[in-house]
Parts: sequence; C-alpha cells; structure tokens
Amino acid sequence: MGSTGRESRGWVAGAGPGSPFMRGRIEGIADVEAIESVPARSVLAGETVYDCLAAAASIDPAKTAIVALAPGGSGDVDATLTYGDYLRQSTAAANLFHHLAGDRRSVVALMLPIVPEALVAAWGATAAGVVNPINPHLEPALVISILKAVGATALVTTTAHGPSAADHLADIVAAVPGLDHVFLVGGDDPASDFSGAIESRNGDALDFEPEGKWDSEAMYLPTGGTTAVPKLARLTQGGMALSGWIAGAVMGAEEDEVIGLGMPLFHVGGMLMLALRAAVLGQTVVLLSPAGFRDRGVVGNFWPIVKTHGITSLIATPTTAAALHASPGADHEGHPIRTFSSGGSTIPLELGRAFPERFGIELREVWGATEFHGFLGCMPNAMPPLIGSVGVRTPWHDIKAVEVDEHNRFVREMAPGEQGVIIGSGPCLALGYVDAAADRQFFVESGPGGRAWGSSGDLGRVGADQFVWIDGRAKDVIIRGGHNIDPALIEEALVRRPDILLAAAVGLPDREKGELPLAFVEAAPGAVVDEAELVQYCRTAIPERAACPVAVVVLPGLPLTPVGKIFKPALRELAIRRAVGAALGAHYDGEIVGIEIVTGKARPDVVVRIAEADAALRARLSAVLQGFAFSARVEPAAAEARAEAVT
Repeated sequence: MGSTGRESRGWVAGAGPGSPFMRGRIEGIADVEAIESVPARSVLAGETVYDCLAAAASIDPAKTAIVALAPGGSGDVDATLTYGDYLRQSTAAANLFHHLAGDRRSVVALMLPIVPEALVAAWGATAAGVVNPINPHLEPALVISILKAVGATALVTTTAHGPSAADHLADIVAAVPGLDHVFLVGGDDPASDFSGAIESRNGDALDFEPEGKWDSEAMYLPTGGTTAVPKLARLTQGGMALSGWIAGAVMGAEEDEVIGLGMPLFHVGGMLMLALRAAVLGQTVVLLSPAGFRDRGVVGNFWPIVKTHGITSLIATPTTAAALHASPGADHEGHPIRTFSSGGSTIPLELGRAFPERFGIELREVWGATEFHGFLGCMPNAMPPLIGSVGVRTPWHDIKAVEVDEHNRFVREMAPGEQGVIIGSGPCLALGYVDAAADRQFFVESGPGGRAWGSSGDLGRVGADQFVWIDGRAKDVIIRGGHNIDPALIEEALVRRPDILLAAAVGLPDREKGELPLAFVEAAPGAVVDEAELVQYCRTAIPERAACPVAVVVLPGLPLTPVGKIFKPALRELAIRRAVGAALGAHYDGEIVGIEIVTGKARPDVVVRIAEADAALRARLSAVLQGFAFSARVEPAAAEARAEAVT
C-alpha cells in the first residue's frame, strides 16, 4: 500500500514543492489552497502531454504502464506494456502521424475501444498535432460529419471488437476529403496494420520539433450525444496534463496506484481522468475490457478482477455503481480499493448510503464537464462524503452560482446557499468548440472579475463553506404550470425501493400545464413491479404534490449513453409519443403507422404518419395536436407503409 503520510498539507510525503515529481493530495479545502501556493504549471514535469509521459517513463522504464484484460470479464491478461515500451510506441506514432500529414496540420481521429493502441495513438497524435476520439458506435453519417469538421488527416480504428461504424469504413473514407490514411488495430492487412506502421518508425526520439505548448490545441473531444452531432470541445496540452494531475490529487497520486479503467476513451473520464492521470503520474492502468463497464462480464466478475490485479482506484457512473450494488453474491472481502469515485450524473441518495454499507467503500462524487477538461469539483478524502454534494473546487479553479440572462450574460452572483447556474473558471477551461457558433452558449458574457467563465448548464448552490451542491441540469427541470419540479425528487423516491434499480423523470407534454411529471423505471434483477402501485407509492413518498408523476412506466432497461449515464433525450421522445398517442386516441381509431420526432431545435418537430390519405382528416387531426410545446402535423404514410398497415 502506498503511504498516505503528509510532508505538508496538500502534498504526498516526499513529493511537495521542490521535489522532482510533485504529487498532490486533497483532503479538504485547506489542501486545495495549499496546492495553489505554487503555479499550476510548476506541478507538471512538462508543458505537453508527451513531455509528461516521457518524464513518467524516465522514473522506471521497466514499470508496467498498461495491463489490458480480455473481453468477457475473465480477468485474463491480453497484453501488457512497460513505460519504456509505452513511450517508444507513442514516439513512433507521433513520427508516423507527423510524416503523413506533410504540410498539413496533423489531426488524427481515433475510433477505438479500450485497448492499449488507443492510448499509444492518442499521445502520439497530441505530439504531432491534435487527436480526435470518436465513439465507435455512432452512425456512419455522424462519424463523417465529425471527420469533416475537424479536418482529419488520419484515422485509427478496428473491426476486431464487434459491430461498429468501422464496418462502413469504405463509405466513411470516400465521404471525407483529405482523410488519406487509415490504420486498423488487429487487422489482417499488413499495409494498414497500425502496430506494423509504428514499428517501422523511429521510437527513440521525435523526428521533428513539436509545436505544441501549454495553451496549444491538443484534442477535439466530443461533449456527448448519440442521436445528433456532438459538440467537440477544443482541449489544450496544459489543460489535459493538469487535469490528469488534479485527478491524481483527488483520487490518489501515489506512484503505486493501480487504476481500473472501464469508461470509454471518447469520454473525458476514461481518456483524461483515468488514462492520462496514470501517464502523468507514472501509475499503472488496467483496461478492464475493450468494452469497459458495458461488458456485463466485467460487472459480474468485478470483485475477482479487482483483487487479482490489485486495483486501487476507479471511476464509474452511478448506474454502474448501482449495477455492482445489485449484483448478488459479490465477494468483495479483501479488496484493495482505496478510492471509488462516481461522476457523470448525481449519485442517488439511497445508493450513496447503501454502497458503503455493503462494500465498506465510500462513493465519492466528482463533478465537471468535458469543457473543463474533467473535474471541477471533488469530495475531499478525509471526511465522510456529504451525500448530494460534489465537494469543493479543484486547485487553481473557481466555482460560482450565478444568475445569467437569456443571452448567457452575467447578471449577479448568488448568495451562499442560493440556487443559480453553476459556472467555472481556471486553467482547465476549454478554448471553446470546433464549431465556434456554439461558444456563446458556453462562455458567460461579462463574467465575474473580468475572467473567462464557462457555464456548466447545471443548477446548484455554493455554500459559505465552499461546498458545491448540484440540483440538476437546467434543461432537466420539469415545468408544470410555471411550477419548477426537480426530477431528483421523483427519482430519489423511486430508487429507495429495493425492487427498483434505476429511475428517471421527464416532462410529459401537456396542453394545459405545459408539462406533467412522468417517470420511467428499470426493475431490480428478478423483481416484478406494478405501474399503478408505483404511482400510489409516489403519492405517499414524495412530499411535493405537484411533483408526483402522473404515470410510472416500467421499461426492460433504461436507455444509457455509451458512458453509462441515463439518456434522458430518448425518454423525452417516449414522453412525446405518449402525449401524441393519448391526444389522437380520443379522435382517431385508425392506425398510426409511425411518429417521427426531430429534436435539436428550440421546439421538437413531430410528424405523425397515418394510413389514410384523406386531407380533411389529416387537417382535423393536426389541429388536435396544436397547443403542445412541440410543433406537430399529421401526414400520410408512404404507400408501402400503408400496405403493411392494411395487411
């Protein structure tokens, strides 16, 4: 076990200011302030990601840097990489990408699962120019739009780990001008094999003078989204490296930490908070499976994997933590975990209590965003977590609750404990988005102190003790006749029941009230629940009458993002379909062939397809759908769809 002794407040023993490799330790706000006594840049071994990896490799080139486990949750090792090999391969990748780009700026897209080659390619790409991680499970059309937006010069992908957008590689490449080089991980063709390509390059030193500096662009990282083109945050060399260092100060900076990585590498948690944290601090990272926590075998065999490989630190979403807690017969005794952090969404109160009761491990909430290079708030390690709080600010950063107007212009700072929009500032603030038109929605105009501030989009409070409380996403608030309802009131009440695994509440469109609360739940394994009984339960368990859901819908599984967060846009679409069906049901007994919903605008656009082509009927039904917060019209179905409806 690593020493948690303290040389001085804010620092790991022997690794404080003046030491060749500085390592922070945050146990309270006083530690944050102590770390801030030195400039942010001074805690890193270099100004770029590549410099930091090279410094970590110089400590002990023979140390294991990466352990990659096989798919399926067996815990078997597929591959290992020492720090010496890690640096050599990353150097060779950088030389490859720089050479192939020629006179163009190198922009390397990665469409890979959680495999060592993804990290080698990522850090090599940042040395040569910019890396762009992409979700392999996006639709090919979305992948094409991203590749065009970033001006990709090369793509590294694979077809060896199940269905993905790479199955349509020929169509993707043909549609992207300038994408001249494609490499496959685990492919059969030597001409396109990524490992073979870097083996032919110099891995001892960079063949070029890198242009990257502290504030240079280094990564275009998706901010989320699975049904529309995600925004791409412009992250910097210094912001990335510093975020990895801060993640260590939050979750463990000791050299002997073994990090379990189960979050995807197109997400800030997996790529920066876990993978880059390890590289910056010379720690070992265990890749739990190419599919990470989406691999059910990893969740089912989690504790044996943790104990076999000595994993000391992890991050998982609350949904993953809930699945681990619900797993029967878990043999957790003797585990080596020191910190288990959870982020991506708020930890339900009941899970925050039940998880440590069962496993003896506190769930420590971390909070941030891709646009902040990761963490902006963290729960200190020396105290029991304040369930519902995301902790205190991270070093060199500031968090405020403010009022902004409709143009995202700063109006005033809220009093301690008063709810407002949460904004953040500091060296890990992103440069903006690849599509600069989206910058106005993020950067707060005329922010406090004349500094640059970014809006998280969250509603929350900052207390006099500097602890931050997130009340929910501003866009998630359910507005019932002008009454703002926090969906967490409903969700917390439902997940308190042992027969409910997950719950989410959204607004059901209503012509009179605007929205009514509607809940969706996923039952715990083996449980059978009744929707009507759940509604009655909510009426007794939720103190705010207006917040009681008008219905609770049981689904086989709630829709999740690739990271494992509940994907509320899909539930909002289900709510729209429910509202449309109910409204038309009183006026139309024919068959609705389909309902098309287009989101991404100020108001969703709904097109209902029916079998009848009668224009007068369609006009009457279209009139029935007026008055909702979405626009709607009724159109005839295509001829083939009408034929199917008749048969």
